[in-house]
Amino acid sequence: MLNVTDLSAYLYCPRQFYLTKIIGLRQPPTQPMTEGLIRHKVREMFAKNEEKLFENLELINHDLTKQKIISFYQNFLNSIIKTTFDQNQKLILGFQINPAELREKIIKSMENEISLRAKSVENTIKLGFTGKQLWENLTPKYISELPLISESLGLKGRADRIMLEKETIIPFELKTRTAEKVYPSDEIQLTAYAMLLQEKYNKPIPIGILEAGDQIHEIQITEESKQKVRDLIIEINNLITSSKSENKIEPKFPSSFSKCQKCSWEEQCQKIAAD
Repeated sequence: MLNVTDLSAYLYCPRQFYLTKIIGLRQPPTQPMTEGLIRHKVREMFAKNEEKLFENLELINHDLTKQKIISFYQNFLNSIIKTTFDQNQKLILGFQINPAELREKIIKSMENEISLRAKSVENTIKLGFTGKQLWENLTPKYISELPLISESLGLKGRADRIMLEKETIIPFELKTRTAEKVYPSDEIQLTAYAMLLQEKYNKPIPIGILEAGDQIHEIQITEESKQKVRDLIIEINNLITSSKSENKIEPKFPSSFSKCQKCSWEEQCQKIAAD
């Protein structure tokens, strides 16, 4: 089964996808890769344990301000960062990662996550809900790292963030880079998550949101973009299947050869045709 990230990886460079995902070649992990892994673990633990935070709000009065709610979330995040860093001490030391700098990066990247949630919590508390009822009735509710799977599509993935509000469901794709424009891979990823969400909740998903740095882009989820996802899944699966047969399909070159200039897979890439 393909992962949503496989689709964007294939779009970036089919040959690099072939080497890493099909042949199974691996490059030694780098410091940025390791930092990304640790940041991802923090987000996963944040999402997994967020509901427990609401147990601490059970006895809080209904005058709890947004700033106090933000403080609850910040303390919650700090605890998760400490636990994650403790669990990954060997990686942090081995790759000479500055814990203080990484901590600040994580806190900065989570500011909007916390602000969105705090506003939602504040508004829902005003409706008279606390504790578990508060969590169950959050409007809107933001969920991070939501696992999604579709047997019919042959696709799975984890949405960076989704917003649930009555009949409205919106997937968010979060990028650390600032982007003035939306790339085809961004559109494909958001469309794929929208398709997975539509199957899970049986509701139409008309738009997705790309947050890239301080830029926010609204992307329409159309039938045309959905068909692109289906066609891409078929194309990738055909490449995977052919790699196991005598009549191998040679993966395509990337859409722009500028991607090849600093590619570390150049030597292996040139050998693909010979293989």
